[in-house]
Order: sequence, then structure tokens, then C-alpha cells
Amino acid sequence: MALPFNPLSLIVLGLILSTAASAAEDPIKVTKDYNLDADLSYLLSSSSQTDGESTKQQSVAGHLDYKRMVGIWGQELKAEAIGSNSNTSTDNVERYLVAGKMMHSEGSYYEFGKLQWEKDRSSSFDYQTSLTAGLGSELYRDEIQFLNGELGLGVRYDKDSVPPHHGNTEAIGTAAAHYERKLTPTVNFSQDLGYDYGSTTNTFRARSALSLTVTEHLSGLFSYDYKKISADLGDSHSSLTAFGLKYSY
Repeated sequence: MALPFNPLSLIVLGLILSTAASAAEDPIKVTKDYNLDADLSYLLSSSSQTDGESTKQQSVAGHLDYKRMVGIWGQELKAEAIGSNSNTSTDNVERYLVAGKMMHSEGSYYEFGKLQWEKDRSSSFDYQTSLTAGLGSELYRDEIQFLNGELGLGVRYDKDSVPPHHGNTEAIGTAAAHYERKLTPTVNFSQDLGYDYGSTTNTFRARSALSLTVTEHLSGLFSYDYKKISADLGDSHSSLTAFGLKYSY
């Protein structure tokens, strides 16, 4: 599957390469058994042409991520809402996702079970619900970066968005990765990748984010979200760039 190369990807890659050799050795610290991240981003752009026609586009994105680890058991709750619309286009974006995950640590790896519900109005589906289980592991960690990976198997139920609104259940496999790096004492980079594959529908997700620490709990945020669905009913893809604030506790 070919992925688009865009200016934002090049900027992010440039930042990583330019700071890799000189990043401050300020360690990533784990000081508590729970973590809460919530962010809200917004972007409004406008342009005008010589014929007097003006274009306005606004984008908004919100994410909530709560993780908790007690002994060998962990829980994770995720929610997101993303929207983008333009006064000159009908290709607007509106999607929602809610997911809950239980984890059981085995030391070097962990088992997980995950339930996820998703609604994407730009896709061929009214909604999609999946139940998966699998294994995850922290693949690499040092004082300024870490990488985590997961593989899973399960089932997904898709409800078509067009009449007669048929439903379809199929077996799926999942793969996911999460990477974080402290570029400087106040700038952090994170990358999330996910791929769900089935016999009729494949979904790829990516989110890149740069955060700038303002206070102990508040950061400025620059993010890019991308999603592509390849389905027998029809393909779709969407992307969103936004600036905002992130709260961490």
C-alpha cells in the first residue's frame, strides 16, 4: 500500500534527524502507575482567488488517553473525535473512536484484550466494532526514547452505510506500534501506527505529534492524523493537521 509523502512528514523527519545527534539526555521518567493525556486542537485556514471566490476550511481534533497499571494488571481507555469541513468541498471529515483494553504483564511481554467501536462518515460503513486479543512488548527503551509493539487476532463487525445496510462479520489481524522520543528537555515527539487487516477491509492509521512543554501539566501541540480504508465497498482516506493544547496528569 503506497502512502502519501506530505510536507508535514518531511518537517517531522527533519526535526528528528536534526536533533538526533544533539538531543539533551533528559530521561523519560515513569513516576506513577497511571497516566492521563487529553488534547484539543483547532486549525482555521482561508484563501481567496482572483475571481473573488474565497475558501475557508476548519479542522478540530480531540483525544483522550488514560492508562493505569496496578501490579501485573493494566487498563487503557482511548477516545477520539476528528472533524474537518470546507465551504467549497463535500469531502468533509467526521469520525469517532472509543476503545478499551485490558492487559496482563508477563515481564518482558504482556497479553491484552481490546474492544473498539468506530464511526467514520467518509467511509463506506455506518460503524465498525472489533474484539481482539494478542501480545505486546516494549521492543526498545533507553533514557530518551522507547518503542512498543502489538500483534493481535479477533473479529470485526461492519455495518454498511448505504441501503440495505447489510452487516458483515469477519476475522481480522491487527498490528500496532507506539514510539516516543524526548528531542529536547521541553520538546517531545510521538508516533502511533496501526493496521487492521481482514478479507474484505483493511485499515491503516497514523498519528504524528510534536509537543512543547509550557507548564508541568500543559503543553502546546502540533499533530497530523491520517487514515486510509481499503474495502470491497469502496476506498476512502482522510488527513488532518491541527494546532492545540495538551493536558497531562
